[in-house]
Amino acid sequence: MKRIIVIFLSTFCMQVSAQNQQDILRYSSRGMVGSARTMGLSGAFAAVGADLSAASINPAGLGLFRSNHFLISSAVTANLSNTNYTGNVMSDSKTNFNIPNIGIALNTVDHYMGKPRTKGIIGGTLVFGLNRLNDFNSNVQYSGVVKNTTVGDFLARQANGINFNVLNQSAYDNFLEAQAWRVALIDSVPGSNNYISILDKFKDTAYSVSQFQQISNTGRMQEWYVGGGINVSNFLYLGTTLVIQHANYTSKLIYRESLKESSVQNNPYGSVSINQNLESTGSGVGAKFGFILRPASFIRIGGAYHTPVRLSMTDQYDNSLSMRYSDGNVYTEPRELRKDFYEYQIVTPGRLHANAAIILGKLFLLTADYEKVDYRKGRLQAINNMADFVSANSNNQLLHHVAENYRTGIEFGYDFLRIRAGYAYLGSPYNEQYISKKDGGKQLISGGLGWVYDNRVFFDVAVSSLIGKDFHVPFGTNPETATINGNRLNFMFGAGFKF
Repeated sequence: MKRIIVIFLSTFCMQVSAQNQQDILRYSSRGMVGSARTMGLSGAFAAVGADLSAASINPAGLGLFRSNHFLISSAVTANLSNTNYTGNVMSDSKTNFNIPNIGIALNTVDHYMGKPRTKGIIGGTLVFGLNRLNDFNSNVQYSGVVKNTTVGDFLARQANGINFNVLNQSAYDNFLEAQAWRVALIDSVPGSNNYISILDKFKDTAYSVSQFQQISNTGRMQEWYVGGGINVSNFLYLGTTLVIQHANYTSKLIYRESLKESSVQNNPYGSVSINQNLESTGSGVGAKFGFILRPASFIRIGGAYHTPVRLSMTDQYDNSLSMRYSDGNVYTEPRELRKDFYEYQIVTPGRLHANAAIILGKLFLLTADYEKVDYRKGRLQAINNMADFVSANSNNQLLHHVAENYRTGIEFGYDFLRIRAGYAYLGSPYNEQYISKKDGGKQLISGGLGWVYDNRVFFDVAVSSLIGKDFHVPFGTNPETATINGNRLNFMFGAGFKF
């Protein structure tokens, strides 16, 4: 279980009071980006252009506008989870309404003797708007019975090296290892600054505990953009956008553990309950550059580069721990719940795109996109050098790797109707030594319809299904892994008009 334990050892313990490689991955990953038309093609739209989603994928597509546009989309997203832990299967879900994108494109075309030019800079487009980059909403829960392992083991390791007098200081009120010490879930080893769980203290060598964990996440990643594109001789299209990315993420974690069997008579341990709450917000500025070549009227080939973004993050968090002894007494820390905050930065990795499309007027469209992201280049950074992220950044380079994403889509048109379908394979961001490409990758299947009225007003609907796996280890306490089969269903409706 090396591949799972190493990656998730610190993910769900201290997730609300310490930053790690999972934060880098969360804010660097991308879900479905763009309009309902784009989603119907599984996001394979970069070389097509003349859509406001181009601002976030390949801004050169902005140069393909021929008129002014306004576009708005709405979506309902259902996140479904089916979790297997120690053979016990539990399902959960979360549904939310969101606005994936809204924007306006202002186009101008240069004329010569009453006709559009065919040489030089023919025209340009200026755009403003908002695109949603990712969705963090999910509910996951699982339970099971495990032997000879307890959350106290993990918290004891977390406390190792800290003198117990320090754990009693008020500055540690919001640290789970300090709370565990104060309620005697863990105890110090005499003559050292090391710790053991209460079950190890009473030399219980054959016990089992029932574990339950529930994780509820909400939030999104989005970007405001301003940019433009130009058309050079109907052959070369260039574009750039300046983006302000904003992240909002809330996580609520509940963990319950109770003793089922014990080899020790009158074992004092009964159960433990842990609650963690986290609210993270942040924003940062980046840029995107792109080009598209049209060597023939029906062929488009392009590429784009997205710069790294430095997100200035603020975490607000609180932790609490309650322990019930076998005699019925319950002790809770902290006695007064407190909320702390921490400020830091995340630098997300840059992204490279290669795009191609075959377009036969309004009758047929075939498009393909390739994206490369090196997640190892993401990093955490302290503000005013008040924290040490060497370990977290080393873990990020060790556990993550280069991800390659492939998207393709097809569209058929007849009169006012458009029919679309798409498929995408989103490559694993993990080092194969720990999680295989098969387990770390995700598949996206989509379809959609479009309707154009009077060549000026258009409506689009799309549905997509993103399928993949995740792995959780409750507080890294044991080799048992919860395997989560997730399915993100997205229903989108878009409308716009030319003017």
